[in-house]
Amino acid sequence: MPFASQSSKTRYAAGALIALAAAATAALAQPPAPAPAPAATTPAAESPAAPPAAAAPAAATPPADFAVCQACHETTPGARPSLGPNLFGIGGRKAGSVPDFDYSDAMKASTIVWNADTLKAFILDPAKDIPDNKMDYPGAADETSAKAIADYLMSLKG
Repeated sequence: MPFASQSSKTRYAAGALIALAAAATAALAQPPAPAPAPAATTPAAESPAAPPAAAAPAAATPPADFAVCQACHETTPGARPSLGPNLFGIGGRKAGSVPDFDYSDAMKASTIVWNADTLKAFILDPAKDIPDNKMDYPGAADETSAKAIADYLMSLKG
């Protein structure tokens, strides 16, 4: 293990660098935004009135502090776990229950069901919330950051 003899601050910094590199790579891989549709050439008075279309749900935008999480976690439906379990659909799920992921015994034994409050508490201090879990993350810098990440995670549902 490359990080075995390093302090948690050093591991956190390395994780943050990996997350930044992943975010930059993802941003570069995004296709350009489509051009806006041309305006209709028919005068509005001649067009029949149409009911307003229902807006499609907007994709949630992760908070900046989520970049470190993206180094280890997938967030898209059907994605296989990577270093951490896929976080898509985490709301309402029991901790330690994603198939095909090797959780710590502590996580598997947890009775936590993830919601905005339980996620916020875990994100703030994972080692305190579920002692002996194997996630190598020291916790969010503050409650505002933890809440933003938890709210984002709760938005990841199908």
